[in-house]
Amino acid sequence: MNLSNNPHRESGFSLIEMMVVVAIIALLSLFIVPSISGFFRVSLSSTSRELAGVIKESFNASVVTRRVHRLVYDLDSQEYWVESGPETSLLDTSESKEKEERKKKLLKTDEKEAPSQFSIEKTITRKKKSLPNGVKFEDVFTEQYKTPVIQGKVYTHFFPHGVTEQTLIHLTNSSNQKMSLSISTFLGKTTYDERYVELQEVFPNVKK
Repeated sequence: MNLSNNPHRESGFSLIEMMVVVAIIALLSLFIVPSISGFFRVSLSSTSRELAGVIKESFNASVVTRRVHRLVYDLDSQEYWVESGPETSLLDTSESKEKEERKKKLLKTDEKEAPSQFSIEKTITRKKKSLPNGVKFEDVFTEQYKTPVIQGKVYTHFFPHGVTEQTLIHLTNSSNQKMSLSISTFLGKTTYDERYVELQEVFPNVKK
């Protein structure tokens, strides 16, 4: 029998065939979407644990070597690394940077900027480390700043006498899941929560 000459045959998909296709897509989404979401959550968690390890190493190295260490967060390139400097290194604050800029403008000097006293600490991070795909720094806050920083470089300093610059780091991923890392002032201890921890929870004296 030639089906092409069958007057009762309709072209395209039948209603039953369409329902079957929709059911298959719905069934696949039950497995695929949670898997993707779970993948990003694992990346977020592993990044947080790795950062916490780097923070602890930086604290220990500063105490042992008697050198100031700092963890650098580059929010533009989404990278981080550890640098070390001499024991007498001063803490760069937003105020000190503004003061230096005003001084340069006042003196109208064309002198090149003095080389940094800090260099990458290869015993902790051999090179700049990029965050995994889908994970990024949302913002970083330290007591140097009045509001969370969302671009440029931010630092957490570790001092030889065992004091750490208190810091709050917010990470996020492509699924908009959040992770917050809070670095305490003493012992280089880091706690992390699977949510966006508000600034006032860590820095109660900071105004909203």
